[in-house]
Amino acid sequence: MVLLAWVLGCALIGPAQAGRAAPAVLLLCSYHHGDPWSDRIVAGFLERLPSAKAQVFVEHLDARRFPETEDRSDLAEYLAAKYANVPIAVLACSDDAALNFWLARRETLFPGRPIVFCGVNDFTPARIAGHADVTGVGESPDVLGTLDLALALAPSARTVLALTADDTASSRANIDRFRRAARALAGRMRPVELQNVTLEAAKKALAAAPRDAVVIRLAPIKNDAGEAPLMGEDMAALAAVSQAPIFCLWDFDLGLGAVGGRVLRGQDQGRAAAALVERVLAGQAPADIPVTDVPAETILDQAVMTRLGLPVDRAPRNTIFENAPMSLYERYKGLFWAGGAALAISLPGALALLILLTGRRRAEMRLAESERRYRELVESANSLILRFDAGGRLVFVNEYAERLLGYSRSEMLSGEAVFWPSAPPDLASLLARAMAAPHSLAGAGNENEVAAKDGRRVYLQWDNQPLFGPDGRPEGWLAVAADITARRLAEEALAARALAEEELALFGRELLAGGEDAVDRALVRLLSAFSVGRAVWYDNVDDARLGLCARLAAEAYAAGLPPCRPLDGVALIPYSIDGFQSADRMAAGEIVTGQEADFPEALKDILGLYGAKAVLNAPVSRDGAWSGFLGLADVRGPRQFTRQEHSLLSTAASLLSVYLTRR
Repeated sequence: MVLLAWVLGCALIGPAQAGRAAPAVLLLCSYHHGDPWSDRIVAGFLERLPSAKAQVFVEHLDARRFPETEDRSDLAEYLAAKYANVPIAVLACSDDAALNFWLARRETLFPGRPIVFCGVNDFTPARIAGHADVTGVGESPDVLGTLDLALALAPSARTVLALTADDTASSRANIDRFRRAARALAGRMRPVELQNVTLEAAKKALAAAPRDAVVIRLAPIKNDAGEAPLMGEDMAALAAVSQAPIFCLWDFDLGLGAVGGRVLRGQDQGRAAAALVERVLAGQAPADIPVTDVPAETILDQAVMTRLGLPVDRAPRNTIFENAPMSLYERYKGLFWAGGAALAISLPGALALLILLTGRRRAEMRLAESERRYRELVESANSLILRFDAGGRLVFVNEYAERLLGYSRSEMLSGEAVFWPSAPPDLASLLARAMAAPHSLAGAGNENEVAAKDGRRVYLQWDNQPLFGPDGRPEGWLAVAADITARRLAEEALAARALAEEELALFGRELLAGGEDAVDRALVRLLSAFSVGRAVWYDNVDDARLGLCARLAAEAYAAGLPPCRPLDGVALIPYSIDGFQSADRMAAGEIVTGQEADFPEALKDILGLYGAKAVLNAPVSRDGAWSGFLGLADVRGPRQFTRQEHSLLSTAASLLSVYLTRR
């Protein structure tokens, strides 16, 4: 009787459930199938909204490979024909391009259907003004948090290379985030934007990046043919050549060589959007559901951090580590249990004897090896050698350190000259770690810049090695440093030259692009090319009272500096100030350069209005005749411009001369 009742119940309930089909949801992704971000959003969306709750149909706009400005009427016709007989209940979308498509086409394709979005950058209510029944989840990559994390993990970093693009709405939004973050961290970093560069150009730039650089990728990097990269192709290629740590904002970059950062997960975006769709299907009005952001998480790849020498203990609390090394127990769990069983049945005396003999032998081997390495380094190595006691106090320096830095041994031991890496704030925990894992200090290499007694810049690369006493307990550590000054200065000069040449090429492109502000745009490139505060173009004019003068025609200035044009008393600058023969020299095609102190008093007053501490001017001509000059001003302090910089500015002046002659 029970079995019969169950069969009859199933027979009656089955048709009733079949008659209530799950509502249909059409999810439009901005990018193509196979794009890691879109695929993760779809996975999270389907996980939160399974087929028992809704029939989810997925389509792709493919906006990475088709510009957003392209007419997509073909896709609209395709969707109208494909879903003509499907009762779509909710329109969902991921990222900006798909939301723009639905807002423009909803009333002609699926009139009256509510829209639920996710992954939309920098959302404000003005984005959906005039559109009813729209809600969703915003995407706000934490660029500021990621840069702050990068500078905390790499405290010696000063240069931040941003790989950017402006071909999509999301990429442009990320550029704005980076610039806001750079202003907030202006005292801690020097931003360098590599915008719309190809993959090969980006690889060359990262390979030549200075030692104090970190990298953040804000947009996918296309190849030389302008094609969007395959999943992970660009990140893996960049990480393979970069010695600088690369930080990311999205989860699909992890596992490919990126260190990590404040990361957004695509699946979290998809799950959050599906939860809103569920509420709309349950009858809640979209207008009553506020738009919120899915927070980013701190995720770091421990394997990459270890490879680049980034300290794990600098990571903030609640950090999620990927690729963390397995503990010995996890790796050899079976052997641990087998060994425990064997030891449990062994004789207590044999166990005690084995432990004593093994411990003594290991302690003797470690002590002998430590002493051997110490003697070898002190007697034969051409390196700085420091020895610290267990309390972190310097107790020994070798003769090479005195010769290299110019300080006496007594000055170093007394602490008057501090040039070694600072001890960790919790020295007790470091020593406890050394006791538990004796080689945890070994190879903890890092680099720092110090000033010798005569003011020379010296770069040192350090390597640490723990020292143990006869009882096997740590009694201090040995720090060995190699002089890498020549290598670092060569690397910095090469990177600066590569950056300057690239910016000079962009200077020429801005002039070729034309427009009323072409020269102003081009001058901006000279700010980063020469690392100066101001770049100006002065045009020659004949004044009835002052004679031959220079008039400010275009300018560019760094953030935080006032423009030159509003300054009183500098509308016209005569060339005859105190006999300074700059006009004759530039008319002859010569470069004019100097520091503030090199110029006459009258010209010092004008330079003071600009805050200029050093200037570099190159003559500009029209139709072969001298007509003005292109000038740079460093506002940070006295500076000697190099011959290479003279040549680069002359090239820029020649480009400007050609532009002015053609115009």
